[in-house]
Amino acid sequence: MKQDLDSRRRANLQRLFEPASVAILGASEIRTKPGGRPLAYLSEAGFAGRVYPINPRHETLFGYRCYPAIATLPEVPDLVVVAIPANSVLAAVHDAAAAGVGAMVIYTSGFAEIGPAGEAAEREIREIAARTGLIICGPNCQGIANLFNGLAVNFSTALSEGQPRPGPVGIVSQSGLVGALVTSECMARGLGIGYLVSTGNEAGFECADAIVHMAEDDRIRVIAGYVEGIRDAGRFREAAERARDRGKPLVILKAGRSPDAARAAASHTGSLAGPSHLFDALCAELGVVQAESLEDLADAAATFAHGVPLPAGPRVGIVGNSGGFNVICTDGLHRFGLSLAPFSAETVAAIARVIPSYLVAQNPVDLATLPMTDLVTTRSLLERMVADTMVDIIICCFGAIRAKVEELTAMLAEFARSAEKPLLVAWLASAPAGATSLAVGGVPTFSDPSRAVKAARRLLHAPRAGAAIGLAVRQSVTEAALAPLAARLRDMAACHQTIAGEAVLLPLLAEAGLKVPRMVQVASPKEAQAAFASLGAVSVAVKVDSDEFPHKTEIGGVRLGITSAEACRDACHMVLENASHNAPAAVLRGALIAEMIADGVEMIIGVKRDPVLGPFVAVGFGGIFVEVLQDVVLRPAPLDAVAALRMLRELKAFPLLDGARGKARKDIAALARAIATVSEIAAAVPQIVEMDLNPVFLRDEGQGLVVADALLRIADGAWPAAPAVPRHPV
Repeated sequence: MKQDLDSRRRANLQRLFEPASVAILGASEIRTKPGGRPLAYLSEAGFAGRVYPINPRHETLFGYRCYPAIATLPEVPDLVVVAIPANSVLAAVHDAAAAGVGAMVIYTSGFAEIGPAGEAAEREIREIAARTGLIICGPNCQGIANLFNGLAVNFSTALSEGQPRPGPVGIVSQSGLVGALVTSECMARGLGIGYLVSTGNEAGFECADAIVHMAEDDRIRVIAGYVEGIRDAGRFREAAERARDRGKPLVILKAGRSPDAARAAASHTGSLAGPSHLFDALCAELGVVQAESLEDLADAAATFAHGVPLPAGPRVGIVGNSGGFNVICTDGLHRFGLSLAPFSAETVAAIARVIPSYLVAQNPVDLATLPMTDLVTTRSLLERMVADTMVDIIICCFGAIRAKVEELTAMLAEFARSAEKPLLVAWLASAPAGATSLAVGGVPTFSDPSRAVKAARRLLHAPRAGAAIGLAVRQSVTEAALAPLAARLRDMAACHQTIAGEAVLLPLLAEAGLKVPRMVQVASPKEAQAAFASLGAVSVAVKVDSDEFPHKTEIGGVRLGITSAEACRDACHMVLENASHNAPAAVLRGALIAEMIADGVEMIIGVKRDPVLGPFVAVGFGGIFVEVLQDVVLRPAPLDAVAALRMLRELKAFPLLDGARGKARKDIAALARAIATVSEIAAAVPQIVEMDLNPVFLRDEGQGLVVADALLRIADGAWPAAPAVPRHPV
């Protein structure tokens, strides 16, 4: 049954974007109304399918015969567009589903966005879509447009500015107006638009569905999206992976990034990993490009829309008609992780032969007036740079160009089409027609050198078709190893206990294969004195044993570097006294006496679970400075040691682990394996909300690591019978 429903849904998705027939429920004779605008657009765009306006008060609208109701149509339409009052929408959805309609676009607002009554109606719409496979775009959306076939059932005014020429940019937005603004911006830059999709409340059709459709369309080169929230992280992930595997850059502008002031994080990881950080980590893992503004979203679309060659490396050759523009461009290289290409001797000699004697033959190249006076020489220099194996990317910075604009832009466009390396142009304070000419000619063009440099960085890191990473993963955590941890956490949940500290957690982590210090739990200072001798350690740490103090240092509940039995007794007395003073009602089990681990670099491995995006694993430099330094990298869990190693290399201070300045190299491989283990635990036990292993002492290469302290928070609720060990794709 589910397979049949999935097949029906796939077929109906096709009927949404490629309908043979479209009905407009609530069609209007007034062009400016939502029920009138799509009729006008369909007529003007030359949609070849059958169009059925539905309005009992009219016989014809915009040249199309009118019908009084869906039931009176000569056929069951593939797509029904709904532009009627909210109180009539639910009945229309029931009727459409019963009739076998494939897809609906519901413009009407007045659903979940207005409160409980609207939420109830929207829930029913969702249920109908889920039960029948009917595709429902909206409600509260501006609709869709497939400009390749003239299907323009989107009432955005962006389409009234003149039908966009069909092209390689796909646009999907949860906000209709934002999608329209991006469309207008792309049109102003001369970019062709393939799809414009507004998803609104996403009752039965999400951004992810539109992304998948666009990724499968060979005419689309880049997908630009605006999202405020992700309903289904799994579907979004699948869509992003589909785009990445097809070599289609997915660019997302994510709104709602401000931190949640109500967040109450017990762990260090929780305080560092807000929802926006987790979304960033998910995008980094999936190769999703993130835009910072609407203008930046259009910049990214322009970068990828033309199908320019992807660069082999980060070395940039810069030419321009102003030394100042060139310097601004050069400054941007370091900021965006690129470098100035060292020209070969042949290139330097070629430049020296043609530029004025008062200029220097080096990168960046100041061409002075050559772009306006000698296009043949300008082109020959560009060809020399393309031939130079030391150059990966070329950026032209042209400002105040008023003469020979048409000739210059035509030369650049023709050159870009034949070049085997990407050419980007910064077109500053010059004739606007030149920027349009360049864009139409297939040259990514920007109004500022820094934006051109950012585009070059994006090209360098763009997904390449067929380059998806397939990791052969060896399972590191067995179900038997997870069983003790799951059993203990289940017992906690039964008692509504949500916090577990090191006394509970460290032995369970040891069962999962992580090395932890030897330790003894004691109930009194006298027992602490005996415990010191039993450990046989040179030095011990004494910590209050209670789950009510997530951060024991802050209440004086920790004493480190204790070197005698008597000092251990006194330290135990002090930490218990401090804890009682700070929280008289707290339940104290006593103290922990643990062998002191002091050798190695202090790291943190953490877990943070988002209710929508799922579990993430974090790694960074730890100890008491973790929230001060904030050198932390996050990735979705689970992952393997290979992916964990890539995480480590993203740390700003990674060179400290890799033997910088003659220091001993740390056991990076052991740390990567530990990250993978923790990530598998997080994925297998969904009740884990947060977990910190901090500090983790990372020793020299070949000597492993020790988890010296740990903290865990679980959800207060139902508990499954057994953990599900995550299975990685091979």
